[in-house]
Amino acid sequence: MKILLFSLTVVALPLAAFADSQTFARDRAAILAMAGAFEVEFNFTETVALAAGYELKKPYQSTARELVKVAEDTGENITLQHLLVVDGEGGPEVIKHWAQIWKYEDNRSLTFEGGTSWLPITHSMEETEGTWTQFVTQTDDSPRYKAQGRWTHQGGTSIWTSKRTTRPLPRRDSSKRRDYDLLVVVNQHIITPHGWVHQQDNRKLVSREGKRQFLCVEAGLNHYRRITDETGKEGFTLAEKQWEKTRDFWKVVRDRWEAVVSESEKPIRYAHRIGANRLMSEINVLARQAGKGEAVDPARAIEVVEKYLR
Repeated sequence: MKILLFSLTVVALPLAAFADSQTFARDRAAILAMAGAFEVEFNFTETVALAAGYELKKPYQSTARELVKVAEDTGENITLQHLLVVDGEGGPEVIKHWAQIWKYEDNRSLTFEGGTSWLPITHSMEETEGTWTQFVTQTDDSPRYKAQGRWTHQGGTSIWTSKRTTRPLPRRDSSKRRDYDLLVVVNQHIITPHGWVHQQDNRKLVSREGKRQFLCVEAGLNHYRRITDETGKEGFTLAEKQWEKTRDFWKVVRDRWEAVVSESEKPIRYAHRIGANRLMSEINVLARQAGKGEAVDPARAIEVVEKYLR
């Protein structure tokens, strides 16, 4: 009997490890499934007023074409770069959009505190086991938000659900509204037969002068439908070429910001503007040089980022 019990124990350990490796592989496959060429539909609807007298705003809807490239894949770290393809006067044009950086069993996330300030959060080993963080960057690769979450694989689909986190105002509101200060969000990324969906459960929060008040609940639903025909082929080909020319430059910038987030023990703050200069403008000047085939000193890119840190 003792021999039998011992043999069962020995067998159980490899089976558990095998199950973990299978889950990890399915997580990776789900993340990589978000790469490709897509028609995108963005939908945001305020659904419930939470402040007295608040009137729900009209729903927001827009469309776009995006190429999502696997910028980096080291196994436990996968970076997906979004490239917008738009119609310009002289033909298709490409705009570097957001990036999503996925990291396995990463114990660091970010809480947005308002302005341009993020507080690093350290999670316990128990919280972190089996999870992935998603670090979303802005167009110049500065931070936007970073949340820890977990993939589940049930019923023939894969869904990543984040912990509740905070982030700056979205661009659809930041240039038009001054009545709230940040979003409190739960994100889901859902893999579908035709692409994937980014679903958001948003709360719009006023946080100023000692006041904290939710204005409303907002539902976000962004559909990424994979393009399988020749639609927009010219624009996507242009995006591929442009990314090949600039990817090494953007890796330097991205790695510097990732180091800031992972190593900082105090709030991360940076200025959008110093005198007549802006972080995004200075970084994009260097990116355009790289896009023309000009050599860009990596130290120069890091110098620009550090110039704006506070």
